[in-house]
Amino acid sequence: MKKRLVSLVAAAALLGSVSLASAGTVTTKGDTNISIGGFIQTYFDWANNQTNLGYQANPEYTSVDQNGIPQKNTAAQTSFGTSTQFSRISLGLSNPTEGITGVVEGDFWGGGAGQQLYEKGNFRLRHAYIVKEFCQEGCNYTPWLLIGQTWDPLAMLNNFTLNSIVGIAGQNYGEGVVRTSQIGFGVKFDLGSVKLNPGIYAANLAGDSTFTNSYLVATYYNLDNPTQYKLSQRLVSPGFAFKLPVEFNTGFGSPASAYAGFEWQPMKLTNAPAGIDSENENAWMATVGLTLPVYFVNLTGNFHYERGMTAFDMPLFGSTYTMPSFYIDSPGSVQAVRGTSWTAQAQIDFNKLAQVPVTFAFGYGQTVFSNYGELADGNKPLVRKMGTMFANVNYNLTKSLALGLEYDRNRTYYVGAGNDGGSAQNGNQVFLRGMYSF
Repeated sequence: MKKRLVSLVAAAALLGSVSLASAGTVTTKGDTNISIGGFIQTYFDWANNQTNLGYQANPEYTSVDQNGIPQKNTAAQTSFGTSTQFSRISLGLSNPTEGITGVVEGDFWGGGAGQQLYEKGNFRLRHAYIVKEFCQEGCNYTPWLLIGQTWDPLAMLNNFTLNSIVGIAGQNYGEGVVRTSQIGFGVKFDLGSVKLNPGIYAANLAGDSTFTNSYLVATYYNLDNPTQYKLSQRLVSPGFAFKLPVEFNTGFGSPASAYAGFEWQPMKLTNAPAGIDSENENAWMATVGLTLPVYFVNLTGNFHYERGMTAFDMPLFGSTYTMPSFYIDSPGSVQAVRGTSWTAQAQIDFNKLAQVPVTFAFGYGQTVFSNYGELADGNKPLVRKMGTMFANVNYNLTKSLALGLEYDRNRTYYVGAGNDGGSAQNGNQVFLRGMYSF
């Protein structure tokens, strides 16, 4: 699957620190081995009353005019879109002599990428990190050190949807999940039938509270003048996270895995017109999850609760309507929006059942926001609750090539701009995915 041979051009473009012994081979100045991998992935998507490859239905009302009258959204329409920019190139690094492994990975979803209109995007960095293990052989416990940019420590990656760009409601995935610079330290314990891998992390977790690709830039909202009452965010320290993954045998096939975690990001928020000057605020999140293989069936579920980290549940597409993490209420106080999310998913692997290279998966996920108070009476639609129900089938034509088909049903409840928080808006999408891994 991975090859030690790469082209001269690819090697020079992707990793300038390597020396080229000859065309088609790569060696480093030290003892590091380099392997190349990745995938080519294309989506064909038909979406009705929602953004292509998103997981939020469109709101009924989009704004309020100068007379206070809600402006109704356009009637539900079906749109077609494609995407190939999520294709990826990864360099695996391995230095057995020093006990170091790592990844340098990029894709074509950088600035300028058009999800379905332009089919172009700049190459950008996804992951760049190393892990140093302090005991490689014959150890019941192995301390490790992680340095670099990779997933948010509490990212939930066990997902059975084929929408690997954004995931589903209740379990953001792919491009919606923050990747951030961090330092982590932990110890792997091998206790025979049980394996533990607790870790603590220092990282910039502010991205879970703020985002820049929507109207709610940073964390602000006011009923009359949102721009005037924008909250600026300042960090004085990194955030901190703890995660405890556990792997254990059940006797039902492959080992089961579970995890629990907590992360916290302190920050200072300021808005001069509202008299808020470097007010201390804390954004945090707690999560648990379980993946349970039972012979040819895989079950997985996740739960997380957040305070001031609504961007953790922000879809990559349709993010304009995500609740702000913090806002200023009428008395001039800063309030934190809270969110509760969960998912339950199942996958049937017919290759284990009857040697047929097909999987069938289905599941449901949802997020419910709370403590949004006066935002429900504002002039902008904001998501109060969102849920996704999905089902898919994936067929491996070869070991490396797979074709999949998925249907998603997205139900979203909005407040603000005249939307009735108890009335659901429904979106539907069907997409085809082709993926070649190398």
